[in-house]
Amino acid sequence: MSPRPTTPRSATDPHEGQEIATAGAPPQVADAAVVVLHGRGSKARHALTLVDEFLHRGVMYLAPQAAGSSWYPAPAASPIERNEPWLSSALGRVSAALDIAADAGVPPERVVFFGFSQGASLAAEFAVRNPRRYGGLVALSGSLLGPELESRTHAGYGNDNDVDRGGHAVDAVDPDFDGTPVFFGSGRDDTRVEADRVEASARVFSALGADATSRLYEGLGHAINDDEIRVINSFIEELD
Repeated sequence: MSPRPTTPRSATDPHEGQEIATAGAPPQVADAAVVVLHGRGSKARHALTLVDEFLHRGVMYLAPQAAGSSWYPAPAASPIERNEPWLSSALGRVSAALDIAADAGVPPERVVFFGFSQGASLAAEFAVRNPRRYGGLVALSGSLLGPELESRTHAGYGNDNDVDRGGHAVDAVDPDFDGTPVFFGSGRDDTRVEADRVEASARVFSALGADATSRLYEGLGHAINDDEIRVINSFIEELD
C-alpha cells in the first residue's frame, strides 16, 4: 500500500504528517489491527518486516514513522516535560493509527500495540494515558517514561490530572484496562533500559486493571527473541 502523504515538520508538532506505513489485510476486510512502533534510529517500513513472524489473516498492520527516526530526545527516566513537544506529537501519531483502524471498523478492543525500544515506551505511554480495554500491549526493551514509575498508578502522570491522546490535561477518570493483556519483555543485560523499570511498568498496568506480566531474559541484550515473538502471536491469536 502507498504511504500517506507527508507535510513539513512543525516546531510544536514535529511528527506531524509523517507516513503511517501499512501491511497485511486491506481496510475493507480487516477485523483486527496491530499498531507497530519502531525504535530510535529505525524506520516504520523496517519494523513491518517483522510482520512475517506474526502474519495473521484479517489483521492490518499500521506503523507510524517518527520524524528523524526518533520519537523523543531525552532518556526514558528523564522528567516527561524534557521530551516535549516530541512526545505529545508522537502520541498524536499513535492516535492517527487508531483512527485508521476505526475507519476500517476495527474497535480498540481488537487492536494490539507492539513496540520495541523507544516504540515500546511510546506504546506504553499511549495506553496508560488512554486506559480502556485493548486487544493487547507488547512492549519490548522499553518502559513507561518519567523518573517515578511507581507513582503512576493513576492514568497520565500519576497525579490528579489525566491526559488525552495528545497528552493534554482532561478531567480525572477512574482508569481501568478491563483485563487487557500486557507484556513487558527485555534482556536483563540490556544497557538501554533498566530491568527494574521494565518490571515497575508492568506493575503500573496491573494496578490499572490490566493482566500484565514482565519477563527478563538472560543474555538477550537490546534485541527481540523467539519467545517474545510467540507472545505477540498469542495476543493476536486471542483476537480470532
